[in-house]
Amino acid sequence: MKTIKAFIFLIFALVLISACKNSAEPVENNQEKSGNTNQFLVSKSLFETTNMNIGQVSNHDFYDIVQATGVIEVPMSAKAKVSPMIAGFVSKLPFIIGDYVKKGALLFELKTTTFIQLQQTYLEAKAELAYLQSEFERQKLLAQENINSKKSFQKASSDYNLKKAQYQGLKETLELLHVDMNKLDKGMYTPDVRVYAPIDGYITDIKASIGSYVEPNEVLLSLVNTSHKHLELEVFEKDVLKIERGQGIRFRVPDAGNLYYNGVVIQVNKVIDMDRRTILVHGHLADENVKFLQGMYVEGEILTNKINGVAVPSRAVAEENGQAYLLRFQEVSGNDFVFEKVFVKLGRVTEQFSQIVSDNLAPGDKILDKGVFRLVGN
Repeated sequence: MKTIKAFIFLIFALVLISACKNSAEPVENNQEKSGNTNQFLVSKSLFETTNMNIGQVSNHDFYDIVQATGVIEVPMSAKAKVSPMIAGFVSKLPFIIGDYVKKGALLFELKTTTFIQLQQTYLEAKAELAYLQSEFERQKLLAQENINSKKSFQKASSDYNLKKAQYQGLKETLELLHVDMNKLDKGMYTPDVRVYAPIDGYITDIKASIGSYVEPNEVLLSLVNTSHKHLELEVFEKDVLKIERGQGIRFRVPDAGNLYYNGVVIQVNKVIDMDRRTILVHGHLADENVKFLQGMYVEGEILTNKINGVAVPSRAVAEENGQAYLLRFQEVSGNDFVFEKVFVKLGRVTEQFSQIVSDNLAPGDKILDKGVFRLVGN
């Protein structure tokens, strides 16, 4: 019984080996048909079912790559930190983080008796100024007629100029606090301190709530305008001399996937960071409509030392015993595509293209640029 089982297992193994050999025959037979080990014959059916493709050798720009890291940024003029000029209690705060506001929008209001007192002091100074101006003009006229003493005129002049300076200072302060001076001159007080948006932008931070007591110059709210974004990249000192204005930039945001975007070097800082031994490179984005967020981390490549050379897609290059080769298309013979194995020397290599520095391929030559490794694997 054991002998029969062993015999059946042996027959099954032989059938399986035979089937494996038959499955490998199409490509092996294709190579043997030409009698030339540097030729590959690929049947039309295999070519179509495996989505192979014939492309052309072409010219392509190659670069040396300088690696850089950095962030998506906005100009300093597109950022704002909003503070009150006077202490008080927050009485109005209509927005939340993420809201977009236009320049001049009311961001918050403060209530404080100091603000009312400031307006009152202004009106008192204005009234006193009118009296002192009248007295100054009177003393001036008397002095011209030598009726009063010089001391009396100097006193009137001093009082008038001091009050005038006080009045002007109070007026400018109240104007900065957005008081309607026409109404105040008529005795109509502004009850609340109002703080307005200095730029268009999104609210990124709020550090107060209704009822909070805030001090002068305490940052209550932050704004950023993202309509113009740019790259701020750090380059190591050893690569500084390679960077020039106008060079291309390829970059990606790792947290957003492997999609690459383009930019261009606009400015190179002239001072090296002594702690990090890096220099800051400012780059503009080719497409500012991409919804990058300010502060996003980026990985970039600055493209330097441009050369133009003969190139093929990197996926078309195979290797044999340490030598690179391609399959150059020769002809269609019956139901077969005929390719010739051509050994080449490579120059610069990227994920997309490989430079050919040997002279046995030229722009316009046709090659198998998709499916090479399927044949090599067989």
